[in-house]
Order: sequence, then C-alpha cells, then structure tokens
Amino acid sequence: MNNCSTIGIPTMKPVGSLDEWTRSLLDKIRDQVDPIDRVTRLLRYLSPQIAKAVLDGDNERLFESHRREITVVFLDLRGFTSFSDSAEPEEVVGLLRSYYAEMGKLIFKFEGTLERFAGDGIMVFFNDPIPFEDHTEKAVRMAVEMRARAKELRKGWLKTGYDLDLGVGLAAGFATLGNIGFEGRIDYGAVGNVTNLASRLCDEAQGGQILTNRKTLCKLENMVETEDLGEMQLKGIARPVAAFNILDLKEGKRGQAAF
Repeated sequence: MNNCSTIGIPTMKPVGSLDEWTRSLLDKIRDQVDPIDRVTRLLRYLSPQIAKAVLDGDNERLFESHRREITVVFLDLRGFTSFSDSAEPEEVVGLLRSYYAEMGKLIFKFEGTLERFAGDGIMVFFNDPIPFEDHTEKAVRMAVEMRARAKELRKGWLKTGYDLDLGVGLAAGFATLGNIGFEGRIDYGAVGNVTNLASRLCDEAQGGQILTNRKTLCKLENMVETEDLGEMQLKGIARPVAAFNILDLKEGKRGQAAF
C-alpha cells in the first residue's frame, strides 16, 4: 500500500485568513492519514495472508458496520486465577507470553481474526473481514490443535507446580461487525448473541474440553466425535442450551484441510 499519497496544499491566503488556511490544511492531512491509521490498527488482529487481502482490497468498506455469520472461539486457562494470585508477576507474564505465542501461531495458521487478548482469555472469530465457506470447520480444527498444544504446555506448567489447562467455547451465528470504541481508541470487533454464547460455553468448559451447541454442530457434517453433555443453563441466556464436548476430528477428515 502506497502511504505516500500527495496531499493537496491550499493556496496561501492573506495573514488575516491564516487560521482558516491552517484548518483547511489540517483537514486535508487528516482525510488522507485517517484511513491509513484505521487499516494499520486492523492489521494487528489479522494473519499475514488476510492482511494482504485487506490491503489489496477496498479498505473503507471493511470499516462499515455490517452483519454476517461468523464462528466465534473463546478460550481461557482453568486455574489461572489461583496461579496469578500465588505466582510472582514475572512468572505470570512469562507464562502468558509463551501461551499467547503458541495460540497466536495457530490463529494465523487457520486464518482467524483476533478480537482480543484479556488476561488469560482470547477471542477469535472466522469469516470476517475475509469470508470463508468452511469457517466453522476452520474454527474447530484450530480449537482441536490449540487443545493439543496446550496439553504439551501443561506438562511444563505441572512441573513448576501450576495446575493449568485450556477450556474452549465455540459457536456459529450472526453478528454485527465493524469499528467499536471511541476517538483515539477504536478496535475492529463483533457484537451479537453468538459472541455471548461462545463466551458462556467457554465459562462452562472444564480443562481439555471444547464446548459447542447443537446448531453449530449441525454445520460440521459429522467431521467430529462428540460427547453429549445434555442441556446447560448458561448465564445471560434465557433458554437451556444443548451442549456438546468436541472430543476429536473423525478419521477420514484429518489431513483434508490444506494448511
């Protein structure tokens, strides 16, 4: 992307009009710099391949509020609160750094959009700003690999006396997407019932579990082995949710994704 666009300089006015001329100049600069700044902020959340697609496309359209079906993945660490209460701050930061690094690699690998890091929690969504027909499958494959990677990390955590494990919530549905925030601090994010559902499923997930609902499971066309957990009454959701724990990818489906 060429960030060196020519900025038109207004013709110099008499001294009495200097303030007006200055305001006009600043407005022209702002009109050209603001889109660059917005794209720069957005790219922090995207994998390199998606970032390239964004830069090659219509950047302004991406920032407009729009509605789209997405798949949302929430994950956090079971046992993190007690760990952070007892560990030295340097230990907490070091553990989070390695945890984020490993999870971040998988977010990029599966072309997810990072919505946020918050403590030990991570929110990722798929199918926006770049659409994918198989966005729910991508999300599940990422979650399964994250669980496997967390299992390896857990071995090291246990050796240092910290009982930590990964819990995941995953749901597909429609959300409103676009810029969220205020002047000076605007992020690209998703808002809707689907984000709340994925978050609440994550809250209920025990260490090593990937919880989803029946509607999302129907999109996976028997690609996963699951455990029926029955109906759960989730906080903030009026009706009970039929919940399932994703145990693994079924034989015959593994290795089909070209990642």
